Amino acid sequence: MFFGEFLLEQGLVKEDDLVCALDEQQKNKMPFGQMAVQKGFMDSKALFKVLTEQRKRVRDANDFGQIALEMGMLQQGQVEELVESQTTTSELVGNILVTKGLLSREKLVQMLREYDSARV
Repeated sequence: MFFGEFLLEQGLVKEDDLVCALDEQQKNKMPFGQMAVQKGFMDSKALFKVLTEQRKRVRDANDFGQIALEMGMLQQGQVEELVESQTTTSELVGNILVTKGLLSREKLVQMLREYDSARV
C-alpha cells in the first residue's frame, strides 16, 4: 500500500485532494530527456532526434526511454538510472499535502511513523 492510500484509509485526506497532490507530483517531475542530457548520457542533438521520433509515434509516445534504447541513444543501465533518479527526485506526496494546507507537518510525521511500523 502506498502512503497516500494509507492516509486515505485513515480518513486524513479526501480522495480528490490525494488525486490533486499526485497530479502535482507528476507535473513536477523533470522530463526524462532533460535528465539524460543533464547526466551527460546524451547531447542535445541526440535528445532532439529522440523527441522527433517520439512525436511521430502514436502508440507508446510517452516512452522516451524505450525509443532512445531502440535508436541506440541510451543503454539499458542508463535508462534504469534515469528511471530511479526521476522517481527519487519527485516531491513527496506528504510534503505536497502539507504545502497545500491539507495536512499538518506534525500529523504527517506521526502518520509516517505509523505507516512505517504497519509495514514491518
